[in-house]
Amino acid sequence: MPEPKRTDAPRSNEDEPDERDSWWTWIRTPVLAFAGVAAALVSLIALWALNVFITVGEEIQGVEVASIDDPWDFGKNPRNVLLLGSDSRAGLSEQEQAAFGSEETVGGERTDTIIMMSIDPRREQVVVVHFPRDLRVEIPGHGTDKINAAYDYGGPDLVVRTVRDFTGMRIHNYMEIDLAGFEHLVDTLGGVRICVDRPMEDDKAGLHIPKAGCYEMDGQTALAFVRARSVTGDLIPDFSRIVRQQQFMRATMNKLLSVDSLLNDEVIKEAVGAVRVDSSVDAGVLVELGQRLRALAEDDPSGAESLDLRVVPGSPATVGDVSYVLADQPDTRQLFEALKAGESLGKLGQTLDLTLPTPGIIKVRVLTTFGTGPEGAEELLSDAGFIVLESEVYSAEEEPSEILFKAGARSRARVLGGFFPELPVREVPSDLLGDAEVGLIVGSDYEKVTG
Repeated sequence: MPEPKRTDAPRSNEDEPDERDSWWTWIRTPVLAFAGVAAALVSLIALWALNVFITVGEEIQGVEVASIDDPWDFGKNPRNVLLLGSDSRAGLSEQEQAAFGSEETVGGERTDTIIMMSIDPRREQVVVVHFPRDLRVEIPGHGTDKINAAYDYGGPDLVVRTVRDFTGMRIHNYMEIDLAGFEHLVDTLGGVRICVDRPMEDDKAGLHIPKAGCYEMDGQTALAFVRARSVTGDLIPDFSRIVRQQQFMRATMNKLLSVDSLLNDEVIKEAVGAVRVDSSVDAGVLVELGQRLRALAEDDPSGAESLDLRVVPGSPATVGDVSYVLADQPDTRQLFEALKAGESLGKLGQTLDLTLPTPGIIKVRVLTTFGTGPEGAEELLSDAGFIVLESEVYSAEEEPSEILFKAGARSRARVLGGFFPELPVREVPSDLLGDAEVGLIVGSDYEKVTG
């Protein structure tokens, strides 16, 4: 696979985002955009495909999922959507099958990514929960196994039953995309710009990023990035993979919010056939989703207030001769009980063992000094997948560049420091950073020390 194209130049401003009572009414517009990002880890494509249905009148692929729960009052109760990325090789080119394996060489079909998205009016926030693919669970009728085996045993219906039994939560909708669909839609979007803090090599996934920096990733490279499980330096591959997936979600947000991308018929036509949805997604839901896609606005562009990324708390373990992720208790039970009750999740499911937090959960603020502006730093942080809050003036005097963090956020400062290895790091009073957990002072020496 060719190396991704590195792009250090700033993006054009053209990339910026220029009722009936229902479950969708209260959601802030970027939440829908994120639901789209999650689709590429499933629903990005799903929502595009739904918009295609409205715009060009095409059919979306449906799938019967008998275990989908009946709808209830979504104005008062959460709608839980199960988002799957399958590892089907169908539709891949010969070159891609050589990299990822073919249907003949890779037996069965498993879920490569499992995400549950809970849209709850009680918390006015969408919670996105990743399930480690090696999570040890009870699969109805098949005993104990890794959660991603459920699809191979019984398809979408068994995955829904497995997740519902494990979480104790209803599942109201199902969306699925395969490898080729993900890759094709990233290409249709024109690629995604991602910034990384180190080289990343994974021959098994076909990922080859030679050094730290910002890169325009096409569909093939993006697919390798979100699937990689053998990157040098990853202590627990399954956990580091989830961190990269969540980073990709946040970094894709700005791209997805581009009005030009959302309203270009030639672009959205390409989404047809990329996704399968359960048959309960009727015309009324499609119309609402399409209307909201066309009405995306600038409210909460980072998703900081509207989106909450979580992962099932777990630890690696060997049972017999098999490597699993075992759910940590009582944290896992408390996470889903609080989610079901519409209560605060606290810090449950934010971090994983021996793995630094994903940029996708870190709130950072750029602080300017005399003669400096936030633009270049904010762009890099956004492309790296951080939650970038509005910049503030730190000082009217010349100051050196450095990284700040509030008490309890040292690990988050380490993540930020990975992108600025030359900068000093220090703890500061919480009120200096406001809602942010970490801060980046852009001083007079910024270009020199980050060049």
